[in-house]
Amino acid sequence: MKSKMPQYEYINLDSGWSETYDEFGRWTFRKDLFPRGLRALTDDLAQNGQKLGLYLLPGIRKDAADDDNVRVKGMNVRLGELVQQKKEGNGFAGTSYMPDDHDDPRVYQYYESQAELLAEWGISYVKIDGCGPGGGSEWQPGGSPDTRRDLELMHRAFAKHKIWMELSWYLDVQYAAEFSKLGNGARVFIDIESYSKKTMTSAHRVFKRITFASQWAETGVVGAENGFYIDMDVITAGMTVDGQCIDGLPNDDVRLAYITFWALTSSVFCLGADPRRIPDNYLHWYNHPDMLTIHQCGIMAKPIGSGDAWKNRRQVWWKSLPDGRVAVGLFNTSVFPVFLGRSYDISFALADVGLGKKAKIKDVWAGIHLPDVEDTYKTVLRPGQCQLLLLTP
Repeated sequence: MKSKMPQYEYINLDSGWSETYDEFGRWTFRKDLFPRGLRALTDDLAQNGQKLGLYLLPGIRKDAADDDNVRVKGMNVRLGELVQQKKEGNGFAGTSYMPDDHDDPRVYQYYESQAELLAEWGISYVKIDGCGPGGGSEWQPGGSPDTRRDLELMHRAFAKHKIWMELSWYLDVQYAAEFSKLGNGARVFIDIESYSKKTMTSAHRVFKRITFASQWAETGVVGAENGFYIDMDVITAGMTVDGQCIDGLPNDDVRLAYITFWALTSSVFCLGADPRRIPDNYLHWYNHPDMLTIHQCGIMAKPIGSGDAWKNRRQVWWKSLPDGRVAVGLFNTSVFPVFLGRSYDISFALADVGLGKKAKIKDVWAGIHLPDVEDTYKTVLRPGQCQLLLLTP
């Protein structure tokens, strides 16, 4: 995989990596999947310059807490004593308990022992799912309990070992400032998967995220300066199985817009597809040097005008890069659940992106330099199409 995607650092395992707990109630790996253990796996990955990430839930595992034989590591304390009220510990009911008293030092000891175990395995990233305030569905948000006190303890424990901590899912933007101190990234909306038996997602589910991203852009807490980034979920563009593309997207216009918007917002950039199966033309997009420069600067783009992708189908997002150039993305969001809409002319003034009356302009995906623009740039985009520009004063 390193040869396919040399700039990508983490390989993250989702929930299936663990089905049980150890003698101290900590998440532990499935021996049927990892007979040599996770330390052997992280050592192998390190030879390629890659790191391993895992999936956890906040709270104390229900199965471990219900086992009278499990003790908190380093203490003669039954784990179940910490959760006698048996409150739900996260948005997935019946999987963990919330501690009765987060100020009880034994609770932090539990989380610290979990962090120590992950560090022993060489883990560098954890996705914490079921967090709140947030969770739930698109139509009934807020389904997760308030896990902020647990996240505070987990973040303190994991940060000691320099473990990246990602918060999920559909977190309430009202608490963005607090979440920025409890983790390194936050999911802004529901899963991107359509949960179809045939395809992974849809153009409508992709473009919906623009509106939610705009709400987080307004908070001012997202970006490298705070070590905190939005997470719009995985990118599945070009996902191929048995030679057939199953990403569910109608065309390459939408696929390119998908990648472009994640890059402009410096979203956590996780592929949801096996890179060994992705066709070369899509791999080229994922490895494009200008796209990676735009993404890796860690600056979140912001919209010109309304970032509501349904009320404003002519979306223009921009950000200044550290080298003085300006990245601008234009998006026609005329995309509906079962069909594409119509073409739109989309424009922006140079003054709106912090430039003077004239600029040199490069079309990133076309790989060509366009005629210098004066005052205003304008183009026509098909429904679902985007254009990614680099402007030099």
